[in-house]
Amino acid sequence: MDNSSNESRNNSEIPTDGNDALRTSVRLLSDGFSGISKFFGLQEYLKKIPEEAVKVDAAMTQLGQSGSASASELSAYFEQAAESARRYGVSISDLIGVTAEWSRMGYGLPDAGALAEAAVLYSHITGMDISASSEALVSTVQGLQLEAGEVKQLLDMLAGTGNDLSLDPAGIGRALQESAGAFRASDTDLAKAVALTAGTDSIIQDPAAVAGLWNAVETCLSGVRLELEAAGAETDGMLESASGLRDLVQNLTGFDIMEDSAGTKLKDLYSIVVGIGSEWENLSASEQNGLLDALAGSHKDALGSVLDNVSVIENAYQSAENASGSALAAQEEYEQSIRYSLERLQASFQQFADTLAGDGLLKGVVDFGNGAVNVLDFITEKLGALGTLATIGGTVAGAKNLGWHKTDNAECAGPSIYPVPGWESPGKTLRTV
Repeated sequence: MDNSSNESRNNSEIPTDGNDALRTSVRLLSDGFSGISKFFGLQEYLKKIPEEAVKVDAAMTQLGQSGSASASELSAYFEQAAESARRYGVSISDLIGVTAEWSRMGYGLPDAGALAEAAVLYSHITGMDISASSEALVSTVQGLQLEAGEVKQLLDMLAGTGNDLSLDPAGIGRALQESAGAFRASDTDLAKAVALTAGTDSIIQDPAAVAGLWNAVETCLSGVRLELEAAGAETDGMLESASGLRDLVQNLTGFDIMEDSAGTKLKDLYSIVVGIGSEWENLSASEQNGLLDALAGSHKDALGSVLDNVSVIENAYQSAENASGSALAAQEEYEQSIRYSLERLQASFQQFADTLAGDGLLKGVVDFGNGAVNVLDFITEKLGALGTLATIGGTVAGAKNLGWHKTDNAECAGPSIYPVPGWESPGKTLRTV
């Protein structure tokens, strides 16, 4: 008898009920693996809840220690920070952490909070991470000695000139940051300082060279020859005094670089550059070269390029003056990105984690993350009231029906959540769990 007949006979002897049972077993096994996979995915998700609560708690601790804000002020700020974090697209812990940095610099909580939000905007305008953008903004604000209320204008100008001149706002900001001392020393106001940095970056396409140029020009204009020598800068061709430089510029262009007739105060950098630039094309090559040596020393080529294109500087000034609302427009563009959506989600998740911690639910979540599920009846009920992660309740209930139960093994204990000294969130208190 051939093999096919044997196989046919053997197959026909398998009872139909057996086939059904086999199919059922396979299906149940598959469903079981799927359920286990989903449940342990939920476990990993819930383990993140205490981690995020700890991040928020640590940031609030830093903020509480950084200034003299009262408990009620800190509590009110937390609610504001949670809202701002969702609006701008940043984690609550990052926003509060940056607020603490500004607070340590001596700003009161309202100003520190506003400056932290500005750092977030700056991050979105430039593409820097929040830590780098905050550090850069701190340096620029200190260098230019800006008031807190002027920082929003700065962001508008960086975004506006960057858009109008097709430049990277991060490059303009970096050049401004590195030359801020020169602009402050020359009493060059914010719009003019941004115009000089943005316009020059548009011409020479090198933020580091932009900063080097204006630092050099301001030093030359100030006539501080000894400071140049101490810094090791090149001094060949530079004039010995500011009065000598004044005479040279005025004789060649008819423009006076001094604010007053007595020659005791220099005009700001922007006014001097535009004033000389207006007569630049009327000078001979040798006259231009003499002025460049006197005004910029080893940076003469860069300054020559600027004076050849001084209209770009003037256009940049108009852009800076009319830049109101540009930072928020850049933020609106950022809000179309996937990253914005993810950051908003993280902010909401951190607020949810903080709510669990404050309502005494975090202990249950921590234990659940370590395999103990029978403590989550109240969480299932609470999640429905919160309207957040509502589907967890059904999964938790299903997990309880599996017969798993809490263990007393010390290794299953979750992390402790420590209270912020002197801070309580409204209606709740972080406590050791």
